[in-house]
Amino acid sequence: MAFLRFRIVFLLFVLSFSSAAFAGVPLCNYRAPVSDIYSLGIGFSYHYYNDPYGLSERDIDSGQLLLDYSRRHDSPDFGFDLAVKNDMQISTVALSSFLINAEGNVKRYFSPDEPFFGVAGATAKSASSYKTIGLSVKLGVGYGRFTDVTPMAKAVEIDAYLAAQGSITSHLELSDLQSLAHEIDNINRYKTPKDLLDALRDIIEISRLAREGGLNALDIYEMAQIVQDDSHPRYCGGSVSIGLGYEILDPMGEANDLLATASFDYAFTATPKAQFLIRGDFSGAYDFLSTNQVHVRASYDYEITRMFDLSLAYSFSRETWDGVPTDKHDLCLDATFTPVRNASIVLSVHLSHEPYFLEWKQDVKFEIGMQLLP
Repeated sequence: MAFLRFRIVFLLFVLSFSSAAFAGVPLCNYRAPVSDIYSLGIGFSYHYYNDPYGLSERDIDSGQLLLDYSRRHDSPDFGFDLAVKNDMQISTVALSSFLINAEGNVKRYFSPDEPFFGVAGATAKSASSYKTIGLSVKLGVGYGRFTDVTPMAKAVEIDAYLAAQGSITSHLELSDLQSLAHEIDNINRYKTPKDLLDALRDIIEISRLAREGGLNALDIYEMAQIVQDDSHPRYCGGSVSIGLGYEILDPMGEANDLLATASFDYAFTATPKAQFLIRGDFSGAYDFLSTNQVHVRASYDYEITRMFDLSLAYSFSRETWDGVPTDKHDLCLDATFTPVRNASIVLSVHLSHEPYFLEWKQDVKFEIGMQLLP
């Protein structure tokens, strides 16, 4: 009950903070014709300790591999999404536990101007506690769209920087922000980055809000840094779908069942600094009260400064077999410091509660990394 209250407080905090930040920043009003949003997270840790004197209780030779990939594409007529998550624990002699989930869906919108769609998808999963691989397919209908508002977020950041520096006499009008976002969204039309920056400068100076003499070299440089920074994509929207599915392979080795399925997604950002995401799905057999699976994940990311970022994520999963539920909770707080581009220092605090354990597992990691390839 206490943890349920914590989850409710967490969601209320995120929503209230985002709503307060919404004042005058119309990020979610921006509509990109085509959105292609993806993310990839990979983590690996290994701990080896050999006590030659036998003073410790046991030697340590274990590791963990984490993989989290997602992609979402949305256009007026067509859309698809793909998500793969892997959590693998490796012990001294063998693979001790693992959990792998993969899901893909294809959407076909009934009309380019409407958010109603038909959906077909497949889900595959495997875990150390399963008897075999689980595989199911589904068909359904849904409502909703997602849109990438990163171009508008960059336009708002440019406006905020120029206003703070006194390079413009007041904040740009909404129409000017939309023009900036449109040009940033169509960056591939320009032969060079300089051509894009020239177009952005013309929009700002034509607005007659630029100071006398126009933008200087430092303004153009900062605009280029904002445009080129793709480390914090922002998107908005939501969707909900329901359908029927069929188990091709049952993970517990039981008879294949006809499934009822439901899923929802929601993304919101009121400021270029923040992103709130929540995703959930449900599947159950005809006796879904005794056999079902529920997964929910909520995350919140806030860029405090260009070099310091905080993110909080909570996930909950429940699998019920023959009326016996098994719950798993995960809570992760990451503080990321980026002193120079492509290099990062991460402090991660991870709390998890797994089945058959009375207490929460605590894990604190300190990592220093560098991206060698773009």
